Amino acid sequence: MNEILENLIKHDSDFSESKFKSKVENMFVQIKLSIVTGKIERIDHFVNDETYEKIKLKVQEDKNNNRIQIYDELNVADIQIVDIEELQDRFEIKVKVHSKSLEYYIDRESRKYLTGNKEVRTERYTNITFSKFKNAQSYKVVRKCPTCGAVIDVNANGQCSYCHTIFNLEKYDWIITEMEI
Repeated sequence: MNEILENLIKHDSDFSESKFKSKVENMFVQIKLSIVTGKIERIDHFVNDETYEKIKLKVQEDKNNNRIQIYDELNVADIQIVDIEELQDRFEIKVKVHSKSLEYYIDRESRKYLTGNKEVRTERYTNITFSKFKNAQSYKVVRKCPTCGAVIDVNANGQCSYCHTIFNLEKYDWIITEMEI
């Protein structure tokens, strides 16, 4: 794995394990929050289509059952890099996210407790795969909309507030290509 990591750093001189783990934690929390709020369009820019559809199906299933999934007191206890793989055109990093939260469902309309555990935190280990192209384009801290040129806050939702174009990170940064939901 050290040789692959060295080659990754050759292709991505900004890579550091601590920055990567911080990014993983941020994305993980944003995904869980998008499930709670139902606003999954906020994560579209950093997940691939397949992962987006899995999350969309989860949220739709909850809506169909008139419930909302809650992840109360969510925290990420640890992130472990399990594997780094070098493919022909990209790198893949597999991580295991150890999280704790009160996981339960509430009724969509009344907001009353339905089922789950709201007394004891549930510990979860979630496997996530990230991918980044070897020829990923560099981008600055301030991102500009490719359509209209306005500044986009990728951490907020990756969508231009003026023309609503999604800033797809796939050409620039790590995206989630697989995730257990």
